[in-house]
Amino acid sequence: MGTIQDLLSFATTLVVLALIAAGVMKLFQIATDMQEIKEVLKDIRRGGGLLSQAAVPGIPAAQPEPVSPSLASLASAMPAAPASLPTNRPPTPEELVRAVHAQDFRGDDFPL
Repeated sequence: MGTIQDLLSFATTLVVLALIAAGVMKLFQIATDMQEIKEVLKDIRRGGGLLSQAAVPGIPAAQPEPVSPSLASLASAMPAAPASLPTNRPPTPEELVRAVHAQDFRGDDFPL
């Protein structure tokens, strides 16, 4: 009986240690992701955008992808930009959140 109890205790200890290690690894992964998001937001605020729009010589420009119906409805739900702001700027996070909340998520158009 003592041997079985020792084996179960050892297995439980290994499982708990594995869960603690997985939790610590996940925390570091979340911290890294948050740091990358902060850097992207800083770049956007500086006006750099996500990607440079300059064309590289010798490489053909990428063809625009067709817009999915959900993205089209999101774009139509976004408010029009004021006349003082340039129209080619990326939408702000606040505008994106408002556009998502303005969508109607009921019906057949919304995939689950």
